[in-house]
Amino acid sequence: MKQLTDNMIKNAFDELALDNKYFDKFKEVAEYYYSELQRDCPDDDEDNSNADESIRFSKEFMKYYVPEKEKGHCDIWAETYANCRTHWLKEYKSYCNAYNALEEKEHPEKELDIHVASMSTDPLFRERYEYEFLCSKIECDPKEAVENYCNDYRRMIALGKSEIYARAYADCHDECKEELSVIYAQAFELAKKHGMNDGEPYLFGETCITAVDQGIWSYTNEFLKRYYEEWQKDFYFTLIKMNFEETEHRKMSQHEEEKFRKTLFG
Repeated sequence: MKQLTDNMIKNAFDELALDNKYFDKFKEVAEYYYSELQRDCPDDDEDNSNADESIRFSKEFMKYYVPEKEKGHCDIWAETYANCRTHWLKEYKSYCNAYNALEEKEHPEKELDIHVASMSTDPLFRERYEYEFLCSKIECDPKEAVENYCNDYRRMIALGKSEIYARAYADCHDECKEELSVIYAQAFELAKKHGMNDGEPYLFGETCITAVDQGIWSYTNEFLKRYYEEWQKDFYFTLIKMNFEETEHRKMSQHEEEKFRKTLFG
């Protein structure tokens, strides 16, 4: 049976051409993994020995561990990330696990700042990435979602839209088609202009796109249970007119407007 020796560990580490400050970690990982293999699978053979396997694993571990340490991360972050990656977990999930492994004494906010700073110098990207990382259910790579958000936001700004509109549009566009994203942004911006705060603009925008998606005419009563101010009804009626024009292929006449408004809103 081939034994893991200090000489094997030293030669393997030298092949990586890493700073000597990482030797102790490499040795620690190699010896730990070797002991685990010896416990679980003691009858190894020369062609696939536990000693060789522990060296292979340690080299793979360092491929992920060292870059995180070089960024300035603490050992718990780097070690958790490396362990996840060597067990074939996706990159973004491995980063999530690294963050969740931290206790308050490891200053998780600082670690997240280091992580975000390593990806981009763009303030908008950094701000949005932290939001996606901390507040959303991470079911896909947040980096991709944030890049899409930034692109959508800047496209709206280039078109002359307000920052409020651009952010609302970008928030919605990753999950909704273009028409609904525009309606949501318009509703959100209008709600902010009329003094709605906190989650109110979000709820107003969501209600409007739900109405369009489910049937703007039939959703009127549901809408009026929540929103009854004139500016809210005016916006809702613009959505009704949009629907009328799409289905009838013409604009609504003044007479029709008056008739429909009276029927819908009393």
